[in-house]
Amino acid sequence: MGSWGPVEPLIVGFEEMTKKPSWQDADLLLRIDDLAARPETRVALDWFRKNHLGVRGTSETLIPREAPEYEYVQRFLELFETLGTLVKLGVLNEELVHERWMTRAPWDFLQPTIRRERLSSGPAYASNFEWLAERNRRWSQRRSRRRVG
Repeated sequence: MGSWGPVEPLIVGFEEMTKKPSWQDADLLLRIDDLAARPETRVALDWFRKNHLGVRGTSETLIPREAPEYEYVQRFLELFETLGTLVKLGVLNEELVHERWMTRAPWDFLQPTIRRERLSSGPAYASNFEWLAERNRRWSQRRSRRRVG
């Protein structure tokens, strides 16, 4: 639990995702895409897609702080913590983010590394990334059920 106490995420109901994205949402998402297009973030995204897409993290996939790849963890946190914060606070349309970003896959892989970092940083470390990834997982499941049914 840590010294910060439990993290109480703001849970926005899925019914609120029916709000149509605005032009401001689209503009903000494009600005976030610019963040993702920065060379250091692009390298991290390419590394993940090439080597770890679809891999669930384990204790064997912990990324040591001294490893060059640890910089990639920081780029993912910068990107997905920002997205999670904006969606959770209602600044950015959630449906639009889920359509654009599959946050659950990087979360699944990085989860052991992030949990290790929480031991020294506290439970709020990457909590918006985790929140968004879990929302993305449920969104994807609902979408799959709609296609089947």
